[in-house]
Amino acid sequence: MKKHVSIVCAAMMAASVLPAGLAFAEEDTSIYTKWAMDEPVTLTVLKNQNPATVSYADGEDQYNNVYYNAYRDYLGITLDFQICASGDEYSQKVTLAMASDELPDLLYLPASEYSQLAAAGKLAPLDDVLAEYGSELTLANLNSDGGKILDAAKQDGVLYGIPVGNAERIPSQYLWIRKDWLTKLGLEAPTNLDEVIEIARAFKENDPDGNGVDDTWGLGICNEMSDYSGFGTIEGIANAYGGSVLQYMWMPNEDGTVSYAPTSAETRSALEKLASLYAEGLINEEFGVSDTDAVGEAVAAGTCGLFYGGDGISWGYGRDAIANNNECGWMVLNAPSVEGGDAKAYSYTNFDYVYAVNANCDHPEALIKLINFNNDRINSPDATLDSLEMWGVNSTTGINQCDYTYALLDPYLNKAIGYNTTIGQVFAGEMEPEELMPEAYRYYVGIKRYVDEGYGETGSANPEDLTAFQYAMCWGPEFGSWTRYSELREAGMNMSVYTGTPTSTMKKRWSTLLALQDETFTKIISGGVGIEAFDDFVTQWNEQGGAAILEEIAEMYMK
Repeated sequence: MKKHVSIVCAAMMAASVLPAGLAFAEEDTSIYTKWAMDEPVTLTVLKNQNPATVSYADGEDQYNNVYYNAYRDYLGITLDFQICASGDEYSQKVTLAMASDELPDLLYLPASEYSQLAAAGKLAPLDDVLAEYGSELTLANLNSDGGKILDAAKQDGVLYGIPVGNAERIPSQYLWIRKDWLTKLGLEAPTNLDEVIEIARAFKENDPDGNGVDDTWGLGICNEMSDYSGFGTIEGIANAYGGSVLQYMWMPNEDGTVSYAPTSAETRSALEKLASLYAEGLINEEFGVSDTDAVGEAVAAGTCGLFYGGDGISWGYGRDAIANNNECGWMVLNAPSVEGGDAKAYSYTNFDYVYAVNANCDHPEALIKLINFNNDRINSPDATLDSLEMWGVNSTTGINQCDYTYALLDPYLNKAIGYNTTIGQVFAGEMEPEELMPEAYRYYVGIKRYVDEGYGETGSANPEDLTAFQYAMCWGPEFGSWTRYSELREAGMNMSVYTGTPTSTMKKRWSTLLALQDETFTKIISGGVGIEAFDDFVTQWNEQGGAAILEEIAEMYMK
């Protein structure tokens, strides 16, 4: 199971250190009746989660926990997990359920399967259901992006599911650097791509860990070429040249056409540079068979100290690196461009999964009531430290009870943007800590400990207080990844025009095209083929369906 996690989700996972003397009050559960069913119902459910990987308190399981019991006792909704799995097993079970026409009442579907089932009339329309039963908070959260994702999820103008996603996908081009290694080798933070390469060379050749063994990497990259990656993406290098390798980047042209960024000349230049770095030995030799976790494990082990990745590094292997060596310190920068300054990042409005209801289910409102309940527990401005302790992460056990939810949705315009802004205002003296949202207040308390103890300068952490490191490297003033994100947003990002479910040609050809892209890019970097193979790739990509997809997207979004 992958340990990297985007803060869109991780914001709900953090164990907290609460102010001294805080007493936990018993929650008033009578308010839940406003979302109760008229009569109790039992609904079969399709859930993307492996129960074996979830932490439960003693005596609890997927059918006995704070959320499951509350759904049953207060909402009158009993969940029967007909499918509860993860990864490839989940995908296989979804496919089998669709083929056998044995779909549960409540569904959690990949966007492509959602589109197929909606077109086949297998899903219940939800426009009127959401309007009638959605709470004020739920409707505000789902429209926080101006309604972009909800509109993108509509099929022929009808909403058949509640999408899971973000109005702005977080760039995966952040450059993470071992700050202690920079100091030891007398290096400065890079301001352009050439300086990044010089750091890679020094980290590879100059024994930054001081153990006298040639065991450190230059630049850590993984084999996940076209997708968002927690550790080891090549997106930062592509961005440095003005390109992108991500499969979601459909860029508008002035003449009304659309381009696919991974087929651009700028992406070609980036791949050519990566091939030269690999030939010099500055990229981990076995990257072609190393997924993002393999890079993360090298980070934790102290052999990789330079890589591009996402915002949630401090929540997994980055934290483990400090736990294993408390002299380890981190800094995070936006990817530098070839010429100098920040590379321009690429982003997109996305949804990967959708909560939907079987057309044969008599109670589509149950899904909306579950969403209402979950929102009120976690995302409400009326939440308290008491309630977050009960429904979020328990600070005594460290267990994240949000893992027990069904249909927990954050606002589509990422709430972490607001947390970063308001926490920065507190540090700047423009707000009082007590004015923060309760969840943001938890993070502020940890970040303040981190800063007060001097770790904001070193990028390291107290090994007994790694929670503070998690918070700080995300929302810390000046040095956190979300401060970097704010800089990118202010400068303007390249936004993809494509936001919807798969086009007709995508449904038939997209997996083949992605496989072609990933295979070609990996071979180019590793020297298996020359850079000329990129030109052949572009030709094949267009001939095998890419050109048709570009026309379909232009027709949909460039009118």
